[in-house]
Amino acid sequence: MEEYINIPLDNIDQEHICCAISDKKHFEGVFNKKEWLKKRITEGHVFRKLNVQGKVFVEYAPLEKAWVPIEGTGFLYIYCLWVSGKFKGHGYGKQLLEYVINDAKKKGKQGVCVISSKKKKSYLADKKFFLKYGFEVVD
Repeated sequence: MEEYINIPLDNIDQEHICCAISDKKHFEGVFNKKEWLKKRITEGHVFRKLNVQGKVFVEYAPLEKAWVPIEGTGFLYIYCLWVSGKFKGHGYGKQLLEYVINDAKKKGKQGVCVISSKKKKSYLADKKFFLKYGFEVVD
């Protein structure tokens, strides 16, 4: 069984953040993302990943603290849920989504929300994935 980890504030500099900006040619972007994450983690932001070198992760935060054009309270907002390459098709996306839903329940939240699109885009999720797991879609 693969191990998942939540990236802690005290070890973020040593962790691979497996984001789109994480390759060597984007060093400055990785540095900036980690600096941004350090501030967000103190606000309740969670970066959970499969403990591998690859893109298998979810990022989410309390909606009240999310950097998106949505107003509301009592929800967790998913910034990014990404599984790519050889990791696709093994249920990792479902496991990560279930983790967020369970975390929302533990924290007494009303639910989970995400901005999606009709088709997958590099910055928005494909709504079909969330429909598959019972999310309500508001167009």
